[in-house]
Amino acid sequence: MLLKLGIVGRALGLQGFFFVSGRDEPISSSIVTVKIGRTLESARETKVITHGWQTNRPTIKCTLASDRTAAELLTGMTIWAEEAFVEVDDSKEFLLKDLMCRRVIDSDGVIVGDVEDVVPMPASINIVVAKLDKSADVDIPMISDYIDMSFQRGGKELKLVVPASTFEEIWNPRIKK
Repeated sequence: MLLKLGIVGRALGLQGFFFVSGRDEPISSSIVTVKIGRTLESARETKVITHGWQTNRPTIKCTLASDRTAAELLTGMTIWAEEAFVEVDDSKEFLLKDLMCRRVIDSDGVIVGDVEDVVPMPASINIVVAKLDKSADVDIPMISDYIDMSFQRGGKELKLVVPASTFEEIWNPRIKK
């Protein structure tokens, strides 16, 4: 499975290096190939020649960017890497897929529903929680105002820090076919 590693940022120097935007940690040395493209379907595989860290941001040089002009042509494209090579610190990090299918429990211990989807938004990540009977769903931002963010990878539950009644008026009814 491929995971989004970041986005090709501005070119750096004349040799084809570029910044990796949307990322605040170094690129793992275990990542030796990535795919770069506007969409995953159109992405091209490329070998990572070297990676670095400059001005508190990760950088990459790959075989698709032999010089600055080539690197500039990649600007704005998404970078994907194989999940197996992406290092995650289980004590403080998680992958979006780690949230799927978790049971959501409110602050009173009442089951709200199950996480059915995870939607990256500009300001946060939203989880789509479906009622157990699948009659409705609600989008809940993954922020500490709503979610107990001390959960661990591999767990089965997500705990809310608010009662289920907080979302009472915003459930989206589903039409059964």
